[in-house]
Amino acid sequence: MRVVLLMFSLVLSGPVMALAVNTPARDDIALMIIPPWQDSAAIVAAVEGSEIGPTRARFAILVHVPDPDLTERAYAAGAWWITGGAGLAAICGVRI
Repeated sequence: MRVVLLMFSLVLSGPVMALAVNTPARDDIALMIIPPWQDSAAIVAAVEGSEIGPTRARFAILVHVPDPDLTERAYAAGAWWITGGAGLAAICGVRI
């Protein structure tokens, strides 16, 4: 049982690490994780980004990144986590 749990955690650690180290660049798409009790529109406005897509998840939104300083401003505005679109595409098997 321990071996199965260890193997499961090792398999999941690769994609998580790929997302954790990927920061969005200028004119990139980023995934922003926001607590559900925060106003996501206010956070997106605070970072001067623009929301992408007609629908969004409860905890996550896709945001266009106008400049690389968005990450620090997103954390200061209340976002839990932000990662670049290239990492998401890599996990899904898309080459950019």
